[in-house]
Amino acid sequence: MIRYIIYANKEKVQEGELRAGEWIVGRSRSAGIHLPEPDVSGKHLKLDVVSGLVFAENLSSHGTKLGETPLTERTQLKDGDLLVLSKSTEIRFEISAAAESADDSGDEGKTVIPMPGTPREKTAVPEDGGMKTRLPGTAVPDPVPGSVPAAAPQETQSEKTETGPAEEAEEDINKTDIMRTRLASMEEMNILRNSDRKRTVGKKLKYILAAAGAVALLVLLYSLRPTPREANLTWPLDAAGKEMGDFCDPGNGGYKAGGFSMAFPSVNGKTKITKEPGNLRIDTWFGKDASVPLRILFLEKQSPDFLTMERKDVFTKLLADLQEEDRHWNLSQISDVFFIGSENGLPCLSCEYRREEGKRSWYGEILFFRTGDKAYMRLAETWVSERARGQSFISNTPFLKISQQYLREHWEGGPECAVSGKNTAAMLDEVSRHLSKQAPFEWARTDLLLRIVLAESIRTGNQADLKTALSQLQRLRAMQTVWYNSQKIQYNAAKLEQDRHRENAVMELCKTVFSSPDDLRYFTLRRNVWE
Repeated sequence: MIRYIIYANKEKVQEGELRAGEWIVGRSRSAGIHLPEPDVSGKHLKLDVVSGLVFAENLSSHGTKLGETPLTERTQLKDGDLLVLSKSTEIRFEISAAAESADDSGDEGKTVIPMPGTPREKTAVPEDGGMKTRLPGTAVPDPVPGSVPAAAPQETQSEKTETGPAEEAEEDINKTDIMRTRLASMEEMNILRNSDRKRTVGKKLKYILAAAGAVALLVLLYSLRPTPREANLTWPLDAAGKEMGDFCDPGNGGYKAGGFSMAFPSVNGKTKITKEPGNLRIDTWFGKDASVPLRILFLEKQSPDFLTMERKDVFTKLLADLQEEDRHWNLSQISDVFFIGSENGLPCLSCEYRREEGKRSWYGEILFFRTGDKAYMRLAETWVSERARGQSFISNTPFLKISQQYLREHWEGGPECAVSGKNTAAMLDEVSRHLSKQAPFEWARTDLLLRIVLAESIRTGNQADLKTALSQLQRLRAMQTVWYNSQKIQYNAAKLEQDRHRENAVMELCKTVFSSPDDLRYFTLRRNVWE
């Protein structure tokens, strides 16, 4: 009889009997001898039981030791041999003398019960003086009298018992299957639980370490990433986050004196202002970190021809003069009229451009407005390479601070002012009568008379009429503002009361009074957007 005893951590956890055939030892569930240790391979060891002898062969890359010697080839085991499969798993074999002597006497005439899955061996027995093949596990037929040679030995009682009928062989096979599918002992269950617990804890630890590493990597990448560029450039900021800017008088006294001033980004040590008659240049920087160059130019032109020209014609003439001085200008279309300021507003035109200066290309926008016989152009430009980020800032920033007095004294000439030899004193008397009556329907006529008087006063140099006309113009603008605000109050009251008839009446009245497209309120009313 061949028995095996398995020890884990020096404690016996499993034992059994080996019968003839091939046995696989390992962690796999299909192994004939199942070992749950995690450091045992699925198919770690193969045992061959042949004719009462046991042969061991290592199948694992982890190796198997016979005592202290590594098992490198198929080796026959002896009684008391110890196989070491892992750090804590040992298999001891007990091979009885009966099994060893069975090998010496030979296996001829014995019935061999194969293990499941192993091929059945064919055994030759003498019959009728010759050899006849029979399958192991079948009954040996009784010899026919007279057919057995005299030299044939007689079977012993022990051999008859070992051979047994086919039913006994089937019963032995069933016993082996039961051994392989038996319930695990408490020791084995504890080993399995500890193994699963260690495996689960190991997986959780790996996941936690992986997550912590990913977070650390993200933090490192975020800290090392460069500061993102501004999508749209704005005013430069100081250390406290306040916008850095300043004002400059272009030559009319500035907004504090009733005129207007240039507003620009001011960076300490990096902003330069150059003044010449009719020409102001500011070299500065913009963007939150003041890293992008910005150039602001202010040009002033004066001509009596402007008194009788349309606004757009004056702007076109000035653009032509620029191109004549320097042909490296590429101009776009002139925009429609828009306004800066409140109340009547300051009507303006604009035009984008691109020009070459040396080896540098510049992109910018020209803002145009005029008063009387003076026309002004404000140019704001930056490098073409920064156009995508700086275009919004340049287009939406007028770089002007205009006083309320300048807006109320603002007027423009036109073809309707091409009147000479008229009696300006009579015109001023008519204006005075209209303003005294405070008749809104006469304000359009009043505005026209004042512009004619102003244009004529400039042409003739009559400073007295010029001063009187400007004073009356301010009076007209103040009256228009008061009346406009009162009508806005009535409109809002009618809207709250849901009086649509009164709403429409107020709106139509205002549209009739403010009928000049040179007034901001003309567009406000027609878009139905009150200030």
